[in-house]
Amino acid sequence: MKKLYGIKTVIIAGFTIALILAILSTGTVVGQADPFSEIREKMAGISEDEKEILQNLFTLAQEIELMESEEKKFAREIEVINREIKDLEAAIAESGLAYAKKQESLKQVLRSYQRMGPGSFIEIILNSDSLSAFLQRINTLRDLTRNTGELLEQLETSGERLAAEKVKLSEKLVLAEEKQKQSREALTKKMELKAEKEEYLASLKGESEYYQAYLAGIEQVWGELRPLFSEVVRDFSRIIEEGNLPVDALKISFSFFELRGAIEDRTINKVVSEQSSLPKIVFAFHSDRVEISLPEKYLVLSGTFAVMDGHALEFQAQEGSFYGMPLAPGSIAELLSEGEIVLDIEPLLAGNVIHDLKLKDGYLELIHKLSLF
Repeated sequence: MKKLYGIKTVIIAGFTIALILAILSTGTVVGQADPFSEIREKMAGISEDEKEILQNLFTLAQEIELMESEEKKFAREIEVINREIKDLEAAIAESGLAYAKKQESLKQVLRSYQRMGPGSFIEIILNSDSLSAFLQRINTLRDLTRNTGELLEQLETSGERLAAEKVKLSEKLVLAEEKQKQSREALTKKMELKAEKEEYLASLKGESEYYQAYLAGIEQVWGELRPLFSEVVRDFSRIIEEGNLPVDALKISFSFFELRGAIEDRTINKVVSEQSSLPKIVFAFHSDRVEISLPEKYLVLSGTFAVMDGHALEFQAQEGSFYGMPLAPGSIAELLSEGEIVLDIEPLLAGNVIHDLKLKDGYLELIHKLSLF
């Protein structure tokens, strides 16, 4: 495993150096809109097989990163379970000692009671050989008068409960360890596959440095994009929540038993571009999908909207690409993990609720069903 990690680190470092050399050798100026433009132009003529390998490598890199994160999560979970088991074992041991001690006290009292026959309580108490035993027997006799077996039953029940909890935790630990094992095996296979594809690219004569530099650059910029994307989403939510959409943004029309409202993508884009200083986020509505993109960062997400609470539209991403490379489902989920893209248009609805929506080219059609009763 460590050897594979080392290979990955060396390769990525080599790719990054190659990227810098490629940019410097072609005279690219830092600060241009696309630092990979010349590499992209060079790669425009590569074969479909080579493009597919690059895409697979980028996807594998995403999957490996997510699996490494999952591996760390399993390790933390196992550590917590082991700690809980240790605490339970201590509690079980303490409960067992208390049970044994109380049981022994009862045995002594009952033996005394048997030897003396139906004597008085005073005779039993006077049989104590110390103040501690005296007090203990008074309390024990008091318990005996209420219910001789009550204390033992409580202690036994407590011990059984703790033991049952330990069994559950042990089963949970076995499951977590099995998941961790499977995760490690899958991660090893992914890294081996990635190493094979990287080796193939490295074997290409003449142009391999372009492919390597492009892939390394994509991975680096992808890592930088994720926190920026979260910031863009938060800023978008702020702009919408502050009521910056104009009142006439929703075009109302009536049909039989329905109230329809249309909101155009260009209206949303105009409002957001005027209010935000962050990289531009662009909405594009089509009849079969919603596209949300950060053009300056070459990120495109496509999916649909789901109606939430009758007034908010939550974007549900289905596909995505970054610099033309397809994003793995796990990478899309990670991108949106710190905040969903939500278009809350409650201020425009005048107290009505959205029952349904339809995607149209250039706009969303929101439907409120009228009730006559």
